[in-house]
Parts: sequence; structure tokens; C-alpha cells
Amino acid sequence: MKPSIIINKLKKTLIYSIWLVLWQIAYLCIDKEVLIPSPMHTFTKLLEMLTTTVFYLQIAGTFYRVFMGIGSSLILGIVSAYLAYKSLFFRTFIKPMINFMKSTPVMAIIILALLWFKSEEVPIFVCFLMCYPLVYTNILNGLLELSQELKELSKVYEVKAFYYIKECVLPQLRPYLRTAMQLVVGMAFKVVIAAEVLAIPKYAMGYELLDAKIYLETTEVFAWIIVIILLSQFCEYIVDLLFKERRKV
Repeated sequence: MKPSIIINKLKKTLIYSIWLVLWQIAYLCIDKEVLIPSPMHTFTKLLEMLTTTVFYLQIAGTFYRVFMGIGSSLILGIVSAYLAYKSLFFRTFIKPMINFMKSTPVMAIIILALLWFKSEEVPIFVCFLMCYPLVYTNILNGLLELSQELKELSKVYEVKAFYYIKECVLPQLRPYLRTAMQLVVGMAFKVVIAAEVLAIPKYAMGYELLDAKIYLETTEVFAWIIVIILLSQFCEYIVDLLFKERRKV
């Protein structure tokens, strides 16, 4: 292992250790488990949760809603961005809706969704509505920045559409799609769990947070927060891996 990698890992370990110490200090100063539980009690609770079947069902339920929300926003975002790129009228027509989605508070969307949909569908709809503008905007910006010279050359040399998209369009869209995915993944977990807290669907991490809060199980709340952060970071790591530049040998 390279020395630089070892140093970076040591730095990260030191930083996390400092935050754990600060957490312990806050716990000792406040001295009320119902407000801030100790790190030891929180991690003990987390280990207990790991031994239950329902823990994994809750995670699976939330993951499903996140996946459906992100998937639908990606498909419709890319399609509508392409239509907006090809048609100025469509771009102008859709702009008010995009601005509405960007400006409306998440809680307002959740409340409306509760009136329109079943509890199982609310988190997916809210996730889509919050993520869609990010995908649309980034992909449209990428399309608008496409090299016109390459486009003209492909016409002159009669390059097939498949090869033009593969060799010219996708490489130029790659950074924009990566940015969109990074923003969407970070947003999706927060939005879905917030919607789950109010919609209370079956098998949801948001429901577990609400249940723990009702019974003043702050230790469990902190344990779930750690799980949510780790899962979100893991998904962002997967996105980075997918878009990682491969070195040519």
C-alpha cells in the first residue's frame, strides 16, 4: 500500500475519532440520555438492530423507494432534457414546472402527495419530484455544451448515429450525468425518509425514526441516523465507482 494512501486513511481515522470524542463530551456535559445518548450506547443499540430481521426489511423498503424515485427521475429527466434541447418551445413550456419543483418546499410536496397518493407511493413521488429537476437541468446543460464541430463532422463523414452518440455525445455528457447522480443520490435518501416519516408506509426507515421518537428512544434515533448516513455514503461511493475514469494501458 502506498504511503500516501496510508496517511490519508490515518487522517480520516483521526478526524472520525475527534468527532466521537466531541460526541462523548456533549453527552457528558448534557448528561441526559433522552437528548444525546452516548456513542457506546448508540453503537450497542445498532448492533442489537443488526440481529433483527425487520431491520433489513426496513432498509430494503426504503432502498426500493429510493431506487424507484431515482430511476423515474433519470428516465424522464433525460428524455425531457433531450426534447428541450431539440425544441426551444418545449424548453420554454417546461421551464415554469421546473422552477416550481425547484422552489416548492419538500414538506409542501409531501403534504400534497399525502392527499393524492397511497402511503406506499408518497415517498417515491416526492423523491421523483425533488430529483427530476436536478437531472433535467444537468443533462440539458450538457447537451447545450455539445461540440457543434463534432456534430458537423459526423454529418460530413456520415457517421452512424449509434457511433456518434457512443463516441461523441456520451463522453461529453459524462461529467454532467455524474454531477446529476451525485446530487440525486444525496437528495433521495433525505427526501424519501422525510416522506416516510409522514406517510408511514410498511417497512420504512422513516417509520422507525418516527416510532423511536414517539417512545423517546433517542439512542435508536441516533442508531438509525448512522445507518442512513452510511447507506447514503455507500451509494455515493458506488456512483463514483461507476463514473471513475478507467486508465488506458
